[in-house]
Amino acid sequence: MMEQDLIKKYIAGWASEDEKDRIMVWVKNDPKNRDELMAMRKLYDVTLWQQSDVIGHQKKTVRLNLLSLVRIASVAAVFLLLAGMSWYIFDLKQQVPVMAMQTISVPPGQRVELTLADGTNVWLNAGTTFTFPNVFSSEHREVELNGEGYFTVSRDEKKPFIVKTSTYNVRVLGTEFNVMAYAKTPMFEVSLLKGSVEIYSDVKQQKVLLEPNMQVHVENDYLVKRPISQFNNLLWREGVICFEDEPVDRMIEKLELYFDTQIIVENEAFKKRRYTGKFQAKKGVEHILNVFQLKDRFVYEKDEEKNLIIIK
Repeated sequence: MMEQDLIKKYIAGWASEDEKDRIMVWVKNDPKNRDELMAMRKLYDVTLWQQSDVIGHQKKTVRLNLLSLVRIASVAAVFLLLAGMSWYIFDLKQQVPVMAMQTISVPPGQRVELTLADGTNVWLNAGTTFTFPNVFSSEHREVELNGEGYFTVSRDEKKPFIVKTSTYNVRVLGTEFNVMAYAKTPMFEVSLLKGSVEIYSDVKQQKVLLEPNMQVHVENDYLVKRPISQFNNLLWREGVICFEDEPVDRMIEKLELYFDTQIIVENEAFKKRRYTGKFQAKKGVEHILNVFQLKDRFVYEKDEEKNLIIIK
């Protein structure tokens, strides 16, 4: 087992020639060692992007702090699955990634906050996968979202900020907005708080310009605008799940996404209900169901092996 401090020194560029040789021998001995080194390197890269005094081509010494990757917005422990993009090329001798694309996957019931290279702040909801570069191109700032994200975009009129999803894209210059776009569901919704955004699809030839306090959703395969009716739905950034007169089918869909579980409703009376409430995400899906049981008579069974909840 290679010492963690030595790996950190190597990544930060402080290692001596002898220490570099030790690292390279260690990497060659086992592919798992190379994977560990690359994972730590990615963490280090993101840490550097968080440092405001490391800009452009300036060369400064920054103390390696892997814990500053993201501010975990939950008391519960969270594990970031930093799945490196397959195009991430690593040169051990140069210690510099030729191309550095990062993918963050947020675990069920958790959320993550991070700052991108341009100063844009991003909050990611549970079950979200987010891909972003270490340095944006000279023409645009492009990221990919599968899930739900809240963005406060740093304004740059020369470089539009583009959020790509599985169905529609969102183009902005500088603004504050929320995007819900989980690829495994038909749900797509953009809510705008400040500035303006353009939602478009090159494939479907649709385009909608959104104004503040308005949102767009998909209805019969078309983008439809309407005023934001429930700002409480944006409280997920604070770890709060809100339902406001929510029909059961949509509520179940959200719970399945946020907690990565399958929920089957066999109770016909329950299917016709609508629910209102605010819940702390960290308490889990069963806590939410237990609260609703106080209002309506139903029972549920949980199959741990199949990750399944059946409401009867």
